[in-house]
Amino acid sequence: MNKFFTPFFTRLYGSLFLAIFTSVFLTFVILEKWNEHDATEDFVTGTLFFKNILEVQRQASKIEPSIFYSIIDNHLYPFDIEWLGTKAISLSCNDCIYLNNHNNVDVYELENGELLSIHLVPNTSDKLIIKDKSQGPELLGFEPPQAFFDIEGYSIVILLFVIVVVIGLVLYLPIRKLQKEINHLNLISYQLGKGNLKVRASNSLSEPLTILAKSFNKMADALSNKVNESQVFAQAVPHELRTPLSRIQLVTGILRNKNLTTDQTSLVDNIDQYIGDIDELCSQIIQFSKLNIQTDKNDDEEVNLNNFIAYRISKLILNPRIPVVVNFTAIITVNCKAANLRLIIDNMLKNAVSHAKSNVTINVNRVETMLEMTIEDDGHGIPEQDYDTIFIPYARLDNSRTRKTGGLGMGLAITKGAVNQLGGEINVSSSPSGGARFKITLPILK
Repeated sequence: MNKFFTPFFTRLYGSLFLAIFTSVFLTFVILEKWNEHDATEDFVTGTLFFKNILEVQRQASKIEPSIFYSIIDNHLYPFDIEWLGTKAISLSCNDCIYLNNHNNVDVYELENGELLSIHLVPNTSDKLIIKDKSQGPELLGFEPPQAFFDIEGYSIVILLFVIVVVIGLVLYLPIRKLQKEINHLNLISYQLGKGNLKVRASNSLSEPLTILAKSFNKMADALSNKVNESQVFAQAVPHELRTPLSRIQLVTGILRNKNLTTDQTSLVDNIDQYIGDIDELCSQIIQFSKLNIQTDKNDDEEVNLNNFIAYRISKLILNPRIPVVVNFTAIITVNCKAANLRLIIDNMLKNAVSHAKSNVTINVNRVETMLEMTIEDDGHGIPEQDYDTIFIPYARLDNSRTRKTGGLGMGLAITKGAVNQLGGEINVSSSPSGGARFKITLPILK
């Protein structure tokens, strides 16, 4: 398995190394450029400050600029001063390289790396050259302004910041893509768990998830084949059983026309009862098998739940001695597959009435976008350890909820299958009256 994961993570680790290397390189380049700019700015600030001092001295001595700056003693100052006048800089400095203009001062770089600046003399068109001097005494009282922000002191912080930003950008894209693909697999697995056996994972996933997607699709194919086989078997067997059952019913009908004794008539009645039970069981098996897989057909319809429940109660053959009380908080309209809703209502009503002692209560509420329906009876209830067992097909409990009540063990299994088809949940608990309380939640409200 590791060989499928190595390429992706190797690329990821390589990208991290490259990101760190690039971050360090870019940071040093940026710092170097900034320092060059900072040095130029400091140089211009210093020369401007120095020129202003000289101008104060010149104006105090009332000497012409050309004379004052020509006779100035450079050994006494931190910069070399040269009178340019109206001449071009190229006549005085052939090897000067122009850098930029800062505060209306043109800055050049000499071959030895020293800087040179061109300043205009106030109220004239003449120019003055002020350039770096490697050695020389400092001007008494001269202290150029200090820079407000020294980037060198924050170089480590800037380096770490650049590294974090670059690594974040490098990691974001692959991790974001990986997250989307994982969410895709989660959604596909959820849909498969809900019974949609036609869903498959995408084949264009990243390498770490490619093998997982292929395994998932193989599993889904195998599961789909098994379910299809089970569907065919579950529906074929009941159909095949009905042919001999019909022949047996024909025989019992012929026997009834004979002169039978009381015991023989009772035996024929029992045979008819068994045939009816088997026929009902076959119908329930077919219903249950159809609920185990989703279909693409969208046959949802709007149903007035108030009228729907009242109609199903009137159509079902229930015990007339067990009244069914239905409580609604409002008129509720649902949008769902009516056939599944009918299976839920019919099976829950039959189950509740068959086990109730005196009454059955149905409460229907709307909670935001959810439908909550509870069905309670006052029978003997269900032991807590059997809460999960009762939804298994053909489950039998060692209490009043046995075959003697007339059930075939498929009603609750069909109900759970229909609830799952509608994307809901069904739970069982104890009723305050001592019987069972089933709570059905469906996300199907308009």
